[in-house]
Amino acid sequence: MIKKSKNIIVCTPFLDNIGGTEIEAVLTAIHFYDSNQYKRVAIFSPRKSSSSFFKEIIEERNISFVHYPTFFDFKTILFLNKILKKFGLEKPILESAYWFLISLQYTSFFILTYPGCTYFFSVFQFQFQNKKYIAKITMWHFNLLSKLHQIVYNKFTNIIVFNEEQKMFWERNNFLKNTVALDIAILNETNLLSLSQRTYEQDVLVFGYLGRISREKNLEDMILLLDFLNNKNQKKCKLVIQGKGDLLYLQELELLVVKCNLFNFVTFKKEFISPLQTHTFYQYIDVFLVTSKIEGGPMTSLEAAAAGCYVMGYKIGAMQDRFGQFPNVVNQNYKSLCDSALAFLNLTTFEKNTILNKFRKFYVSKLSNSTKGRKFNQFFK
Repeated sequence: MIKKSKNIIVCTPFLDNIGGTEIEAVLTAIHFYDSNQYKRVAIFSPRKSSSSFFKEIIEERNISFVHYPTFFDFKTILFLNKILKKFGLEKPILESAYWFLISLQYTSFFILTYPGCTYFFSVFQFQFQNKKYIAKITMWHFNLLSKLHQIVYNKFTNIIVFNEEQKMFWERNNFLKNTVALDIAILNETNLLSLSQRTYEQDVLVFGYLGRISREKNLEDMILLLDFLNNKNQKKCKLVIQGKGDLLYLQELELLVVKCNLFNFVTFKKEFISPLQTHTFYQYIDVFLVTSKIEGGPMTSLEAAAAGCYVMGYKIGAMQDRFGQFPNVVNQNYKSLCDSALAFLNLTTFEKNTILNKFRKFYVSKLSNSTKGRKFNQFFK
């Protein structure tokens, strides 16, 4: 029997919504707990979470949630912090005391963060050489860190980013040689992998998008892609867009559907799907689309691959690192995406299904949670 003597804490800047960062924090804590290597596993967020969803994910695992005491937000305490800052005390004294106690209790720290985020800086006031401090950057971007932030990030044992391109930027421009690239795990993998492998017909594909309805997702390109395929090339494709978000943007998308005369081919499903139920969406689509202007992964493209769908989109986030070896998946622009989708549609049924089978097998062997989990564990040895 393994003697468990290590304690680990997963830190996240927020735990208020059911978003990618929050899910990654909880999923990572579950990974640590299930590894049977740690005596204690905890999740820290500055504010207490009001959502019961995360406890639903954790189930019966003994993972604790910790946060700052509520009195940290009392007006008198905030006023005292403000006065002390004027006298040169950069970090609130109670916050520093809190992290001193935390540092005594835990042997490893996994910190979810993004450029400009400072909630974890107090951790390094009490840094110990024999402890692990691993950062995970949750946003894909190419902005320089300030000198102060470079100094803080240099204290991490390792900094994990989404992909090799981002890793090179952090090494060369932020001068952080402790940066490594590792993709994210997905929450609902068991249910997604249990879906049966789909088969394609010659001229019909159901494209899909699942996520937040927002302008940076560039969903109009999906509608215009369908216009290109159906109206200009006489195909019979469909598009399902599911999610909630910007209502004004959604209205603009609906008007674009009418303008392109695609109202019989584009469906908007405005209901939220629990991250534990995403397989109920992917089982009805053939190809998942990624047309975002800004993107970290996305996690949904991994979900689609696990579910047995194909993926098409732009060279954004981790798309190239994940799927660059497959035809028609990663495209430079809208025209390239149109050409790729048409080329894929014009393949024989046998050719399409052969590619799709290889695509799912590639996910299992190279991109699955277990594969990434083994690499992830190496950072904490």
